[in-house]
Amino acid sequence: MTHPQIAACQFEPTVGDVEANLDRIEQLAGDLSEPVTFAVFPELCVTGYDLDTASAAKTPVPGPTTERVSEIARKTAVDLVVGIPEAVGDNIYNSLVYVSEHGVEATYRKQHLWGDEATVFMEGTEPTTVETPIGRVGFLLCYDLNFPERALEYSEASCDVLAVSAAWRQSFDRDWRLLCRARALDQTCYVVGANHLGSQLGRQHAGDSFVAGPRGDVLAATTDSVPTVSADIVPEAIEAARAKNPVRRSRRDEGDASGRS
Repeated sequence: MTHPQIAACQFEPTVGDVEANLDRIEQLAGDLSEPVTFAVFPELCVTGYDLDTASAAKTPVPGPTTERVSEIARKTAVDLVVGIPEAVGDNIYNSLVYVSEHGVEATYRKQHLWGDEATVFMEGTEPTTVETPIGRVGFLLCYDLNFPERALEYSEASCDVLAVSAAWRQSFDRDWRLLCRARALDQTCYVVGANHLGSQLGRQHAGDSFVAGPRGDVLAATTDSVPTVSADIVPEAIEAARAKNPVRRSRRDEGDASGRS
């Protein structure tokens, strides 16, 4: 039986060159295998992670950039989750967009800004979910991972997958993998985490993008020479994980965890 797949894609964006970065997204998406339903790319990947550049390259959603992403989705038959500086009036948000061949299906705005991001971006205020061929998906951006309550909101919304996009530095690489796996385990869901690779204006990024299963195990991971990985979404694996670790049921007082072993 063939199961649908989710993919994590990493690359080193060229800071300020939106067209080059979109070309790279198209190339990576085109290299994915046929069962992949959607692919997650890094935070602010269309501009590169530089706050001045992101501010100058802000774009409405939907807009010209997401139209190009939608064209890529149509060419590759893969829905895409990409990081973009979203312009809303005079404000800018550090956003993730889920884009299909039909256009923008969902937009998530980062809720927890890191460091100087707060001098450029407005904070998002709410979780975002989208219905996909593999079920309901929720979104987190980088520092959001450090706040379990953000992932809990998606558990309460009955999400089976979290799409996490990041520009996580190499100096915190242990935290990146630990937090993605923890969110998979404590919410008994799949987590697909896509991180920047390489150096951008003095920031050395960790790469190490991967897919974690609902028991917190790493199912597939990138390397410097393997920039895309994918893993099956198996409903039976989610059910088994929630039977073994019934945190969702216990949290809602619908049962107890006395039978856990």
